[in-house]
Amino acid sequence: MTSTNCTERAVVGRLTDPGVDDPALSGGKGANLAALARSGLPVPDGFVVSTAAYRRFVHERGIAPIIMQVIDGLGGDPGDIDAASARLRRAFEEGPVPAWLREPLAGAYAALGRGAVAVRSSATAEDLLEASFAGQQESVLNVAGTADLCDAVRRCWSSLWTARALAYRQRHEIGHEYAAMAVVVQRMVSADVAGVLFTADPLSGRRDRMVIEAAAGLGEAVVSGQVTPERWVVDASTRAVLTGPDRPPGPGDVAGRPLLDPGQLDALVGLGARAAALFGCPQDVEWAVAGRSRRLLQSRPITSLFPLPAPPPEDGLRVYMPLLLAGQGITEPLTPAGTAFFRALAAGWLPHWAAGSGRRYEPDASAWLPVVAGRLYGDVTVLLRRPWLAARVLSGLEMKDPATAAVLREWLRRNTDRLPRTHGPLPAPGSAAWLLGMLSRLAAVVVAPARARRRMLTAVERRLAELVRREAELSTPLQRMEFVERTLPSQALDLVAGQLPLVYAELLIRRGAEWLIERWLGSASVLEPVGRWLPHDPTTAMGAELARLARNYGTAGVEPSPTDPGIEAFLAAYGHRAPDREIDLGLPRLADDPAYVIELIRAYLQAGEPGRTSSRFESGAGQATAAAGELVTAVRRIKGPLRALALRGLLDRYRELGGVRERPKFDLVRVIALGRRALLGVGTVLAAQGLLDDADDVFFLDAADVRAALAGASPQLRAVSAANRREYRRELRRRAVPRLLVSDGETVYGPAVPAGGPADLSGTAVSPGVYEGRVRVVDSPVGSGLRPGEILVAASTDPGWTPLFLIAGALVMEVGGVISHGAVVAREYGIPAVAGVGEATTRLRTGQRIRVDGENGLVTVLDR
Repeated sequence: MTSTNCTERAVVGRLTDPGVDDPALSGGKGANLAALARSGLPVPDGFVVSTAAYRRFVHERGIAPIIMQVIDGLGGDPGDIDAASARLRRAFEEGPVPAWLREPLAGAYAALGRGAVAVRSSATAEDLLEASFAGQQESVLNVAGTADLCDAVRRCWSSLWTARALAYRQRHEIGHEYAAMAVVVQRMVSADVAGVLFTADPLSGRRDRMVIEAAAGLGEAVVSGQVTPERWVVDASTRAVLTGPDRPPGPGDVAGRPLLDPGQLDALVGLGARAAALFGCPQDVEWAVAGRSRRLLQSRPITSLFPLPAPPPEDGLRVYMPLLLAGQGITEPLTPAGTAFFRALAAGWLPHWAAGSGRRYEPDASAWLPVVAGRLYGDVTVLLRRPWLAARVLSGLEMKDPATAAVLREWLRRNTDRLPRTHGPLPAPGSAAWLLGMLSRLAAVVVAPARARRRMLTAVERRLAELVRREAELSTPLQRMEFVERTLPSQALDLVAGQLPLVYAELLIRRGAEWLIERWLGSASVLEPVGRWLPHDPTTAMGAELARLARNYGTAGVEPSPTDPGIEAFLAAYGHRAPDREIDLGLPRLADDPAYVIELIRAYLQAGEPGRTSSRFESGAGQATAAAGELVTAVRRIKGPLRALALRGLLDRYRELGGVRERPKFDLVRVIALGRRALLGVGTVLAAQGLLDDADDVFFLDAADVRAALAGASPQLRAVSAANRREYRRELRRRAVPRLLVSDGETVYGPAVPAGGPADLSGTAVSPGVYEGRVRVVDSPVGSGLRPGEILVAASTDPGWTPLFLIAGALVMEVGGVISHGAVVAREYGIPAVAGVGEATTRLRTGQRIRVDGENGLVTVLDR
């Protein structure tokens, strides 16, 4: 099969022949079966019709030009895909079978005894780790006779171009022009029982369990879902049966007896373990039992499993949480450069936090901050082993992402005893002197919040100006790498830490005001209007400036342009922000492409009277101040002037500091934008040297590869960057990300969806009010198409989305809690919002009419 000449040997090859385990010649299924056979596992005897035969047939029949013509104009329209499929399949199935194909097939078929055979497709792009192509191509069973065998082979070849296979390749970005088809021909197994074996649990993800499904007769009925099989879950280590069939036997079963006895189960588990060891990953194995013999009919990776951190831990069970999903509501992956920078920030935070303790605490970031599927996970095992810390983790999650809190609470209820008993070290949160210093700074902020805020801003601007100056003086790519990898993470942590006293003070003041109002007026909810349209909030200020620009353009009656002085000034102040996932250093900033800014200004102009959006800021601030005055008046009337004076002081301080909580992230993103600029300079050098196609390819490289290239080595940067970019795009399509990942493979994606009416969804109430309107499902703020008054439905939001809130009637998010960014801004802008609504972006559709109840966390579909 290794020959490139289309001799008889190149047309067919026995499964045990050398070279038949090459996927390029035998396709995924054929190569895997050949590997099983060569390793001594029981596989039905058979042969493979090679991809060389397929390519010769395509060339000689003139099908190749038809393929290129069809795929060049192929889009995503289902009707177009169906038409393309029909045209290509006809081309394969018309005309006689050539002698060069018929004669080798006849010889190989005779060697099998001329009995019934199974003919199965085996594409070069199937049974891959990332894409199984299960069910996308055809199998033909019980084929007898050379003529029928030739027809079955052509049918399998043509199934490379079924509509479902075309769509599947498009989704996985596999080029149609590179696809080829081999065909596997094997003796039919007259199975008494057949089915599938998963060497890991495909539902829970646990790698320490195997799942076996069985039905009487051929296994195709199980694979295609035509019958309900008997099911066993088995411990992979002990082979003990954890659960067995829970239904009466079906037709053809021996009455009252399971289809598989303990010995057969044990044998199948052993075969599955050998297959998984052979291929180095969990396998989906099709099997058949005929009499006393057992045969493996197919083995492929279980592509649905979420990957695990590597290498596996050696000290017991570990529990991981996605840091950006729980903390920022971000389900998407970051670019490699963005991941590296944020990982450096996260890894630096513990030693930074423990700086006052008199000892260094520098855990191995690769162990406790693994990158899985392009997402940064945190090992929280050491926290969960301590009940008081687990309670703190749960309390914090309740505010940020209640769904993750619910998942973790339920998992701990069932699994606390499985966690390792050893306690790893924890950093002390600073010495007594450090704590006293923090308390002193908090007191200074509470006493004089305006002065503290001004001093903080002065210090921040001074530090950032120094960083800008240092970046401008960098003269070599290696200096830029050092600046991004070492200097900026440390400086960013110092910058954020310097603002924490103001953030903590605002929290204490707000909690104090809530406590007093609860005691004096009966409900803390009346404080909510006071927290709207807060001053000194950079995110709100950005929206206000956009609205002001829109008003000016509307008054002047001109179209906005990126070269206008007003927009240039806006970009100078806010150009470091990004439309989406702005914490990712690898993503473009507003200053890189002002198109989003222009789009927002136009959306504001379409919202109605040009000045109406702008006036919301002015009137909103006035309404919040008036609400504070009403609370003070009510307390004066009920509790007297002294208590009213105390409340006035708290409310004034709350409004002075409330907007500051957005400041640390705003300034952190300024540092990230500076890092992006520095790293882009490295990419520019590499592109000029011909090592990269574009400067921004550098964001899809590891620092080690970049440093090696700069040192004179010649890593294939183009290929590495392209592969990483493909992987990034593939991960962007992953809709479900586990909120909890356990080292045994268990993945928990979310809490059970509460029971309710068929048209109702529930989540967490995060911004009060009730609103009815039309849905607009949005996956990116750029080109969102959101119209004034529509209900914005998104997986999550970050500051880049905030300008859309000015024209949205309400907000629904899949991820988040009461202190997630979208929730905070929704409350400030006074629009109803519900967060933590599972699968909202798929269960709701654009144009649907719904009611959003931000007080009770309910979303009701009104279009029945």
